[in-house]
Amino acid sequence: MARPRVFVSSTYYDLKAIREDIDRFISSLGYEPVRHERGHISYGREEKPEAYAYKEIEFCDVVVSIIGGKYGTSSADSIYSISQTELKKAIELGKQVYIFVETGVLSEFKYYQLNKEVTGVKYSAVNDQKVYSFLEEIYALPKGNPIFSFETGLDLTTILREQLAGLFQRLLAEDANKSQTSLIQELQRNLQTVDQLVKFLTEEKSKGDKAIQEILFSNHPIFDSIRTATRNKYRIYFTNINELDEWLDAARSFERVTDEDLITDPDFFEWSRTYPNQNAKETQILWVYKDLFDENGNLISYTKSEWKDNWVKLERKELKILKKPSAFDDFDDDIPF
Repeated sequence: MARPRVFVSSTYYDLKAIREDIDRFISSLGYEPVRHERGHISYGREEKPEAYAYKEIEFCDVVVSIIGGKYGTSSADSIYSISQTELKKAIELGKQVYIFVETGVLSEFKYYQLNKEVTGVKYSAVNDQKVYSFLEEIYALPKGNPIFSFETGLDLTTILREQLAGLFQRLLAEDANKSQTSLIQELQRNLQTVDQLVKFLTEEKSKGDKAIQEILFSNHPIFDSIRTATRNKYRIYFTNINELDEWLDAARSFERVTDEDLITDPDFFEWSRTYPNQNAKETQILWVYKDLFDENGNLISYTKSEWKDNWVKLERKELKILKKPSAFDDFDDDIPF
C-alpha cells in the first residue's frame, strides 16, 4: 500500500529541532517524511544538488514549508533561496502546500510593510530583508495555500494534524473508488489516534522496540536542560556529541574547549562564548557531563527520574566593563541577553 509522501522544506540549522518534530509526527501517522538531511532525496552527477530536491517535490503529495528568521542558502538558478524555490516549485506543480511562519517573523512583517520604503531600517527577527519581500509574494498567492503562525513544534504539528484531517475528509467525499476510500479512512483513523499511540508506546518501553525507543528518546531530559541553560526558545534535538557541538556553534556561538590546560573539569565537555551584554563583555561557560555519552559519542538514554541537575550547567565566568554604548551601536540579535 502506497504511503503519502510529505516534503519538509525549510532552512536547516535554525529549524533543525522543528524538522525533527515534524518528521516524528509524520512517521507516527504512517506517512513518509521527505528530508534532504536523512538521505530521502536521490542525487545525481548531471545537475546541481538543489535541482534534485526540486524534482523530488514532483513525487510528493504534500509540501510543508516552514519560514523562520534565516534567509538560507541562495539558489544558483534564481533570485530566491533554495527553500523559497522549493515552495514556489510546489505551488507551480499544484501540490497541497501548508505554510508555517515563525510568530516573531510574522509580527515584525507588519512593521516591515509600513517601513519598507524607508532606508536604514533594521529588523531583528530576520537576518535578511529578503525574507519579508518573499512573504509579500506568498500573501499574494491564489487561495488554497493556507499560511499559519507558530512558536513551537507542538504548535505546528497540532495545526498540521487538523489540516491533514480536513484534507482527507475532502478526499473521502470526492473519491468514489473503494480502495482509495479505504486508504483515506485508515489515514484519518491514524490522525485521530496519535495520542493513544504515544500512550501505548510509553507502556511498551520495556520491550526495547527500536521505534519506541526513538520516540521516547525525544523526551531525554538533556534537551530541556540545554535549552534552558542557553535560553533557546525552541526544542533541541541531537543524538551524539558531534551534533550537539555543531548546534552550539551554529545556533548559539559556543566554541568547544579542547585545550586540556584550559578545561576546568575533566568529567565534563566544555564550551565557551563571549558577547556584549549591555555595557559589559560577558563570557559564559557551558558544561555537559561526559558520561551522558557512550565511548562512540552517542547520547545514552536517561529518564527524568534518573536525571541529575548538575549534569548540565552554565556559569558566567568573567565580566569586563566596556565603554557605554551609544544609541547607534549594533548588537547581534541572534544572541539572547
